Amino acid sequence: MSSHKVLLFILAVYLLLAGICLVFPEEGLHAGSVSLRFPTIREMAESIIPGEPEPEGPSPEELIRQQLEAIKQSEQDRFETYMRESPSRLYFPNDDVALFDSLFNALDNAGSKHVRILHYGDSQLEEDRITSTIRAGLQEKFGGGGPGLLPFGRPYYTLCVSQSSTATLRRNMVFGEGGKRSDGRYGVMGQCARIDTSVYTTVSSVKSNQSPSRRFRRLTLLAGNVGGSLNVKCGSKQVKLNPVTEASGVGRIVINLPDSSTSVRFSTWGSADIYGFQLDDTLGVSVDNIPMRGCSGTIFTRISSSQLKEYADHDNVRLVILQFGGNAMPYRKGSKAISEYKASIEKQIRHIRTVIPGAAVLFIGPSDMSTSVGGKMQTYPHLPMMVDSLKAAALESGAAYWDLYQAMGGKDSMVKWVKARPQLAGTDYVHFTPRGAEAMGKMFFESLMLYYDYYRLRRYGISDR
Repeated sequence: MSSHKVLLFILAVYLLLAGICLVFPEEGLHAGSVSLRFPTIREMAESIIPGEPEPEGPSPEELIRQQLEAIKQSEQDRFETYMRESPSRLYFPNDDVALFDSLFNALDNAGSKHVRILHYGDSQLEEDRITSTIRAGLQEKFGGGGPGLLPFGRPYYTLCVSQSSTATLRRNMVFGEGGKRSDGRYGVMGQCARIDTSVYTTVSSVKSNQSPSRRFRRLTLLAGNVGGSLNVKCGSKQVKLNPVTEASGVGRIVINLPDSSTSVRFSTWGSADIYGFQLDDTLGVSVDNIPMRGCSGTIFTRISSSQLKEYADHDNVRLVILQFGGNAMPYRKGSKAISEYKASIEKQIRHIRTVIPGAAVLFIGPSDMSTSVGGKMQTYPHLPMMVDSLKAAALESGAAYWDLYQAMGGKDSMVKWVKARPQLAGTDYVHFTPRGAEAMGKMFFESLMLYYDYYRLRRYGISDR
């Protein structure tokens, strides 16, 4: 068959099919359960003529990826705006927020390995103020319980616990008027009590304290310089500590308590220096409140380095908070005096970072403080210079900084806090009331957790916000 006849045959077939398409009902023919359908002219054409090209743009999978990335970028922009502009932000050396990555990783794993934080400060921290709020937030988020480290051998009352003792023991203190030691063995609290008699100690959680620190399941007594032996009895359990051979001179007596204990009573007898005792959970986070009345924060180089290191290594200390500066205010008035204080603080921070290399250091500067200027209560004239110097001291020494002065409102904010109702600061225009301390503790905790969420976003692409 010739080629033109083949072509004519094909055309005839197409014409025949086209005719059928024209007369055949579009909805098809139906006979009982049988349906017969023939394609329309348009459907025939689409099967012959190539269709339109695929629409331009990303695939659905790529679109999803792009949108998730945009959301992450939006979150990151929001974090970075806060870290750039908020008065309550943290400051980091060279703006390197990764300084706290190791801390945040430890907090994420606190359910399997206990984490401890040390909070040193002046009288702003007395009665567990500020610290108790930070502790409650961390324990609620990452687990843990108990008030942490407490002094031994004297009555002691805080927002969290009430402690009574049958004896008030002689003590050495690296700060204040207590007796001094040439060997620097004051313990991590900067104070130790000498026991040479029997002492009964009772600790009970304050009823108004409903935070996780209310409950604990482990008692740990820290002691050294043992003469003969030291004994602790709690309930039916009795443990003896013999002379300590460790280089740090610190030994531990550990007694497990019934789960969810809210009170404990124990007796101690023998001869030893006691550096304090801990009430903790076995996992989660512990935050030690270590107030040093009258201290300006220049005493850490006078505490035994081996004792600080031993405590930090044994208890997995991942953050040391230093909150000082207020006690230096009335006496450091000129630029030279402030510069000398700055150098002293730099020395302390570098010392702590050397002795406890596994912990980050955070310095919290002084709050606003008021004095009478021309008969009117105003911010100390040299306070802003002090704040700037302490911020520089921290950042230049490898520590983070939180500006308490700016966080509470800056210049003359203390007057407003005193006048607030309910009152947020005392009429000494220096110290917070418990309500004011709680507000500042919460502000610090929320700021710290924002950086934690930013860490989670950077590391895992997710955050809790």
